[in-house]
Amino acid sequence: KLADVHQAAKKFDDDTEYLFSFLQVITACLASFAHGSNDVANAVGPLSSIYDVWKTARVDVSGTAPVPAWILAVAGAAIDLGLITFGYHVMRKLGNGVTYLSPSRGFSAELGTSLTVLTASKIGLPVSTTHCITGAITAIGLCNGNFRALNWRMLAWCFMSWIFTLPIAGLIAGLLFAFGCNSPTKFL
Repeated sequence: KLADVHQAAKKFDDDTEYLFSFLQVITACLASFAHGSNDVANAVGPLSSIYDVWKTARVDVSGTAPVPAWILAVAGAAIDLGLITFGYHVMRKLGNGVTYLSPSRGFSAELGTSLTVLTASKIGLPVSTTHCITGAITAIGLCNGNFRALNWRMLAWCFMSWIFTLPIAGLIAGLLFAFGCNSPTKFL
C-alpha cells in the first residue's frame, strides 16, 4: 500500500535533490527554532501563570506573569523527553508514511511550516507545529496532481487522534482534580 503511494508521486532529478539536502539542514534548524518559539510558549505561559498564583497567592490581571528560568528549562527538557520517547515514531510516520518525501519536498514542508509557526508566534497565536507540518506534507502530496500520492488512511488516523486528544486530556485532568479534591485532609 505505501509502495503504491510512493510510486504515484513524481520523482525529480538526483542532482536537484542533492542540492536540496544541504538546504534542508537550514530549514530543519529553522523548524526547530519555530517549534521552540511556539510550542514551548504554549506550555510555559499557563505554567508560569499557575506558578505565579501559587507563589504570590494573587491573580495578576495584567496577563504578564514573570517566567522563571527554571520553568523554561523544564519545558525545554519536556520537549526533549517527548522527542526521545515518541518523537521518533511521529517523525517516521510523517516522514514517508503520508506521502513520498524527498529533500526538495522536505525543504518545502519545513520552510512552509517554519514561516507559518513563526508568523503565528509573532502575532501571539498559539498553533501546533505538528498540525502545521502535517498540513504542509499533505499539500505537498496533493501537489503531485494525483490523489493516490497520499496515504489517506494515515491522515485519517492523524485527524482522529487530534479530535480524541481534547476529551481524553480533559477526562484525565478532571479525574486528577477530583482525586485531589476528594483526598483525605487529615491523617489518621
